[in-house]
Amino acid sequence: MLETSADLKGKRILLVEDELFLGMDIKENLERSGAIVFGPILDRSSASQIAKFHDIDGAILDLNVGGGDVSPVAAYLQKHSIACLFYTGDANRASEIGLGEIGPICRKPMRPELLVQHLAEQIKAAETPASKNGKPKIIAE
Repeated sequence: MLETSADLKGKRILLVEDELFLGMDIKENLERSGAIVFGPILDRSSASQIAKFHDIDGAILDLNVGGGDVSPVAAYLQKHSIACLFYTGDANRASEIGLGEIGPICRKPMRPELLVQHLAEQIKAAETPASKNGKPKIIAE
């Protein structure tokens, strides 16, 4: 397993992934990068509650989870300028419903350490007001 070079020390990350083993693998990689992880969260309702009641720095969101798609959670994060990315097997649908305007769409499968690296880049960009990289894109490994 590759180590990630991402530095997320002390960053609070919301992880929404309903495939438990995949979620645990991503969580492990986030924690290796120093992140404090809320998740993996298996459903949209719980994800919404955590986003609203915890001070979140960033998020990795699967598009389809228990209770529907994560669009409402993504909209909340966007409204509060919280960096996020989408990790999904349905990248085309994510793009069609506009999630690419909120954050990059990462296609499944992707090595968790790369996913964590992409999130670290999003958080860094969000913390640097002058950085506007244009429209996010779909990322494939």
